[in-house]
Amino acid sequence: MSAVAGVAHPAAALGQSHGALVDSTVVTSPLPGGVAVVVRFLLNSIPTWLQITLFAVACVVGLLAVRWVWLRRARIAAWLGASELAMRWGLALAGVLVLATVGGAGAATWNYTQNDNDFCTGCHVMNQAFQRFSNAENKHGKLSCHNCHQQPLYASMRQLYLWVANRPREIGKHAKVPNEVCRTCHVTGDTAKWKRIAGTAGHRVHLESDSAVLKNLQCVTCHGVEVHQFRPVEKTCGQSNCHDARNTTVVLGKMETQTVRHCTSCHGFTEDVPALATRDSARGTLVPGKPQCLGCHEMQKVLKDFDEGRDPHGGKCGACHNPHTQKTPAAAAKSCARSGCHDDYREKPFHAGENHRKVASSCLTCHVPHRAGVDASECQGCHTRVRESGGPRPPVAFDTVKALRPAAPAPAATPRPPRGAGPAAGVAPREGRWHGPFLAADDDAGRAELPTGGDGPAAESLPEPARGTPRSPQGRAVAARPPPPSPTDSFPHARHAKRACLECHQTGSGHGRLTFERPRGCAICHHQSPTPDKCASCHHKEKYGAVRRVTVTVTVPGRPANARTVGFLHEKHVSKACTDCHVTPVTMAPAPTTVTCKDCHSDHHSARRDCSGCHKIPDPKAAHAPADVTHQRCDACHTATTIARLVPTRSFCATCHASKAQGHNDQRECTSCHFLAEPEAHKAKLVSRVPR
Repeated sequence: MSAVAGVAHPAAALGQSHGALVDSTVVTSPLPGGVAVVVRFLLNSIPTWLQITLFAVACVVGLLAVRWVWLRRARIAAWLGASELAMRWGLALAGVLVLATVGGAGAATWNYTQNDNDFCTGCHVMNQAFQRFSNAENKHGKLSCHNCHQQPLYASMRQLYLWVANRPREIGKHAKVPNEVCRTCHVTGDTAKWKRIAGTAGHRVHLESDSAVLKNLQCVTCHGVEVHQFRPVEKTCGQSNCHDARNTTVVLGKMETQTVRHCTSCHGFTEDVPALATRDSARGTLVPGKPQCLGCHEMQKVLKDFDEGRDPHGGKCGACHNPHTQKTPAAAAKSCARSGCHDDYREKPFHAGENHRKVASSCLTCHVPHRAGVDASECQGCHTRVRESGGPRPPVAFDTVKALRPAAPAPAATPRPPRGAGPAAGVAPREGRWHGPFLAADDDAGRAELPTGGDGPAAESLPEPARGTPRSPQGRAVAARPPPPSPTDSFPHARHAKRACLECHQTGSGHGRLTFERPRGCAICHHQSPTPDKCASCHHKEKYGAVRRVTVTVTVPGRPANARTVGFLHEKHVSKACTDCHVTPVTMAPAPTTVTCKDCHSDHHSARRDCSGCHKIPDPKAAHAPADVTHQRCDACHTATTIARLVPTRSFCATCHASKAQGHNDQRECTSCHFLAEPEAHKAKLVSRVPR
């Protein structure tokens, strides 16, 4: 028995790759008595070349013995026939005993090598693994080693020989478990359950991959790393030689030392994937998301207030962070232009501007992590002079207040002088500036056309446009309009120090040195909920004293449409508050009913209204000739609905008979004498059809 224990001890090296193991299981030797000691002595003491020679000699002697018997078979048969009955029975019994011994030894050897667990545990230092396997809670506990570990009889006999010879290091890896063995129970035996398991993200990526590395992937590659545990453990992915630095491009980095975390803690290996989903979709499911990352990092200072709704990446931490390659969270900034998301950042006008292209590659200079949007307060890091008290100074001379005013209509295009004729007559050239026509007023770049040649001060002061210079629709070169001549900015930046820069400024333009577009205006803040007493602080009386005129079209049935100008005076409405009419937030546009004046003014087409009070015509009689239709069928020209409301009262008649308005039966209605009827009765003469 001590010899058997001695065999197991040097075999300990074979089990080192399976984790921490304990002493071997000691079993009874398959050879009786001290035969094992004798055989082991002969096999280990005699040199190998001599063993081979003796084996060859034994084979030759055996063949010669068989040949000798075969050649003398007739004589042997005659001898057996002449022998006594007892002799023949004795020889027959001896033959049976020999065959029984050989057969029994063969059967015992077959059963020992193919069915007996002692054949495995007697050689391997795997007591701990065998105890896991034989555990009553293990679903595989009722199986023998050979139910999964199957190999030819020759391999088992060779291992038995090496075991008896005390040469276990020569055995090597053997009895691998192929996928077919696993499918016998897990696929054929439980089809529905296996389909669900095989449809998870991790299994689909590994089993359906067209990669040469995963072509012959075995179940035990992952499920057999920890012997007989049959479930992935801490270092399964790396220990199985798949995801390690030697055999794959996947870099483990710091994660290789995170033994307390399994890969599936971050990668959703068991997440369900729809049956019709592609393998790439299943692969995307394995990418860690916010729930996996925040499962560990949710208490950290940076992420405690993380708002997925403000994250343009949709909470996909892996879009920027790669814990396998990045040692610090700040290293994620380097992936902005490399991840395929922002590789065109240099094409953005704001990044290409002269002032910002120097810091464009340092994303965190302006952008805030986990929001990506620009934190406007960061602008102060560079533009500190803008908010200095008393003297706001932007990068270039620019009058913000002037820019906020409505743009004036573009001046009429000045005729271009003939080539070589100098400036147009009556137009004084500006030194160093071409005095030609401007482009359309809605050109957001604010550019002026430049001639490509010619005489005069402009031609002498401006060089020939370089190759690639933008050109106008007429083919002439276009240059940026110079900024306004204001030496300082009249906008009080210091008073707005608490406001974010980007509440007014936009980052969409890259023309010139100032990459900001024209500010969006004071209305964004000051017109959100204005109070009437503060309007005059910006909107001065002088600016709104003039009549605001609007051209409308007046259509009279049967006559051509006429354009008419309607005037509105703010000074006539001083009793009203500004917010009574200007009700729309931010734009402060009047309400639709306010524009038509109906909110305050009643319909003037009513009784006791003098038409000429509004409709100024030289002679009402001339406008209503001939005389025979003067007092009837007014709706032939005027809208029937309007005429229906015009009762022929004394004031109505005075429109044409102004000379009779005073001193001619002042207290009586005209119709009481001229029509011998009440005004209402005479209405039928004015309207010939039912009002619509």
